[in-house]
Amino acid sequence: MLQSEIQAGGTYEVRWHDGSFTAVRVDVVGGKPITRYIPGYGYEQIGRGKRYHCTNLRTGRRVIVKSAAKFRRAV
Repeated sequence: MLQSEIQAGGTYEVRWHDGSFTAVRVDVVGGKPITRYIPGYGYEQIGRGKRYHCTNLRTGRRVIVKSAAKFRRAV
């Protein structure tokens, strides 16, 4: 799926690293600063990366999905 298609409060099917699928609810669509190091100056923020704070509906556990490509379809 695309970043623009994922909404907070929605329920989606996610593919995990072991190939299994499960349903998650997206609680917060947040960001993480992306920085680069400049010698003699320090770190500079050059952008923000998306992070999806979700709840696994099978286990109730909070998880962070780092990529919109992990979402397969809306449930």
